[in-house]
Amino acid sequence: MKKWQKAMVYTVVTLFGLSVVLVGLVFATIDPYSFEDMSRGAICERSGGYVAPECTMPPESAEKVLAALLACDAQFFKVLDAEKAVFNRADIVAHPYNLLDTGEPRTSVVTFSKPVEAYGLHLTGYAQRAAPGKSDYAWGFYASEQSEDVERVLETARNDALAAKPRASAFVITASDNPDFPGTRLGCRVAGAGSSGVEASPSVYDLFLSRDISTALSDKFDLFVASAMKTVSEFGR
Repeated sequence: MKKWQKAMVYTVVTLFGLSVVLVGLVFATIDPYSFEDMSRGAICERSGGYVAPECTMPPESAEKVLAALLACDAQFFKVLDAEKAVFNRADIVAHPYNLLDTGEPRTSVVTFSKPVEAYGLHLTGYAQRAAPGKSDYAWGFYASEQSEDVERVLETARNDALAAKPRASAFVITASDNPDFPGTRLGCRVAGAGSSGVEASPSVYDLFLSRDISTALSDKFDLFVASAMKTVSEFGR
């Protein structure tokens, strides 16, 4: 690619990025619930008379989410979305990726503001990775307990998940290799033909409540801009 062509691409992407960031900031400033309690109880109380749709739903449950995880299918993401308030507001980081390379993993990490208890385990964070071009998907939680303790206490969760038809060999329990999350990682990995039904896993910004003032929409825009910049920097290598 000629120098003037590269310069043009960089200019277009930079201008677009700036405009997207400005739009994101506007959305951030009008988010009315950035510092409010987003649990169902708080939403119902604010609605007056408990008339909000959330008030008719079952109580939030981290156990329900963990039991759904054991099945290692797309239903997990629906359960997590419905119960996400139980994890409170968290630090969410989605790493930029090459938009043109479907084989490059899309990696996201969520750090909970405080551990969330489920079946006696203390969940400290969540991570997911997706490589659509390779039909390779992984997602799961970090727990502060050691692997043998996690294995022992999950028997109750496995009983709760039987109706969800757990996917054989997809659920794994391993020692955490992330220094930010000492303890154990428990989660799923499906690939190839076994990934059927899991394609296009939801954005992590839709699955959890961000701790800072920015909205999920503006965060998605920021991720797109960062990914576009990375794509341009790697173009022609």
